[in-house]
Amino acid sequence: MLVTAYIAQERGVERQHIAQGFNAKNRKVVVYGAFDTDTLRSIVGCDQVTVQLRAEKNRSQKICPIRKNEMREDEFEIWLFNRPLKRSVVSSRLTNCRTVERHEKLDLDAQFEKDGLAGLIGRLAYSTEDERQGRPVRHRIPISGNLRTGSATLKSAVSLYKGFLENSGPPPPYPEPAREPPRPKPSKDAWPTWDTPSNELVLALAQSIVPFVRFLHPDIVREVVADNQKHRADWINALNDRDIDPAPYLWDKSPCAFPGVRRYAGGLEIAIVRKRASAGDTQVEKALKLDDNDYPKQLWSFVFRGAPFSKFGPDSYSLAHLADHKVHGNRYRDDFEVLDNAHTLHGLFTCPSNTVYIPRNLIKPTDFEGTLRSLLLRRAQVLYGEFCNIFPPFLRMSQDCSPEWNQSAFKWAEPVGSTKHIQAFLEFRKTRLNKLFEATRT
Repeated sequence: MLVTAYIAQERGVERQHIAQGFNAKNRKVVVYGAFDTDTLRSIVGCDQVTVQLRAEKNRSQKICPIRKNEMREDEFEIWLFNRPLKRSVVSSRLTNCRTVERHEKLDLDAQFEKDGLAGLIGRLAYSTEDERQGRPVRHRIPISGNLRTGSATLKSAVSLYKGFLENSGPPPPYPEPAREPPRPKPSKDAWPTWDTPSNELVLALAQSIVPFVRFLHPDIVREVVADNQKHRADWINALNDRDIDPAPYLWDKSPCAFPGVRRYAGGLEIAIVRKRASAGDTQVEKALKLDDNDYPKQLWSFVFRGAPFSKFGPDSYSLAHLADHKVHGNRYRDDFEVLDNAHTLHGLFTCPSNTVYIPRNLIKPTDFEGTLRSLLLRRAQVLYGEFCNIFPPFLRMSQDCSPEWNQSAFKWAEPVGSTKHIQAFLEFRKTRLNKLFEATRT
């Protein structure tokens, strides 16, 4: 039987004081043979010894008394490494042996003493002819997948353990690896310092870009706001019933097109959107739906095509959000005065007042240049601020800017679209939200 002992006191232990396997990093001593704690103390050379055996379930470790007839797991592991086998193979063979012991309700060491494991290995045998004839396996171990290959894997693991027991003397110690002298660290040169555009150049860039920025006509956004006010109380109650905070979506005179729908954030939520994970099994902030980037485009698609968005937009243009709406990497503190940190900004994701179409080759400057981004936000305020609150009340946008950056000093494209298909959109939206409310009913 193998005992794994951990030194309870912080005392040095010389290598010659132990049988095998001392590791100075975790102060672990591997001792071969059946020893009581007094003997262990004399071997290890310290006053207190805590004896630990690896638990059978999920390989966690727990304090327990020394027991005989344990599968000699740690010693078997070292023996497998010395064959040598890859770490993944070693781990799999250990798991296979534990599985056999658990489902066959036997101890491999005790069975070896009885018949050299011949009976068990015979029961694990399952030939190609057995498979062809559809015969049942003779062991009690559940196998998901092919019975023949699964049984062969278990048989191989038990045969390895049999070989280990037949040659169960302590394995030779690992040779000490030759230590290479430390390589000299390369010197770290500083990054170069490059010139950045002057304020005059950034202003000239803005003057070149803004004639190509497409805002929706205010009459379209006005219809969305009016419909939100009509349904606001009911939708707030529905979101509250689903533990979704309505404040980031349905503030007074909100232009949010799809309350409760937000953009995914992070790898886990991407996996949920792509159906590689279930939202019900994870700790993600609740929403009616996590979206890629389709819902903000639905209104635009109805305005110009009279139909739902179908994965393509205007040629050479892409949709851009003016104010950040995601939790991670959000720049709202650069763009706004924050009056209340208790809420997120998810509702800005589908607000038509917060989206524009911009030529693809101009997206990056508007995304990363804060002064230009603030200019576009001030333009949205001028277009829509008369009849709606384009931001939730816990954000306040600064209107301070130099005269040359006043939005009235720029030549803007006329707002685009008409209300021809707005009723069709509002009906589509109502139906879609009702389906989402029904799907998330608790």
